[in-house]
Amino acid sequence: MAGSSQKFPHIQLKLTTQGRAVSTGGGAKKNAFTIANLNNRQAHGSKLKNSVESLIFNWQKTQEEREEGGKPPLKSQRIILQIDPNCFNPEGLKAYGIELIADTEDGFIISASADLELSELQKKIEKFIKEQHGGNTVAQIWEIIDGKKKPELILSPSLYTELYPSSVTLRNK
Repeated sequence: MAGSSQKFPHIQLKLTTQGRAVSTGGGAKKNAFTIANLNNRQAHGSKLKNSVESLIFNWQKTQEEREEGGKPPLKSQRIILQIDPNCFNPEGLKAYGIELIADTEDGFIISASADLELSELQKKIEKFIKEQHGGNTVAQIWEIIDGKKKPELILSPSLYTELYPSSVTLRNK
């Protein structure tokens, strides 16, 4: 595994090779954003629903453009989630119909879904809004981002600089 992390130095992968397991003495402490989301379910749920609807719309538009251009349809869409890095278990994304690609220590998850409608994610958001069992983990999802909007999380710094020179100039000012 140590060798595999060397292949992708631009993506911060967690790698632990030795050490003792440390018990935290219970569940992880929730971040203030997560607590605020739990206390304001309607606003947070609506924000996530709007993000999902935007993703679906953009995905359908991309598929139509590919079809018109004679290209084959894409089988999945890339999604980036910003999550509570202290609490959210990225492995739990399968319950949302989302496959984990990579996660960063600062709470970004690069993922993909073959479900064009993101059905399971939409169901979880509805459960969260209605305070139903199984919906509270949605509070730990802070933001849902179109995978095309954060290329710096996926590309190496040199490739990002080459493809987005104006963004690098703006960031350095």
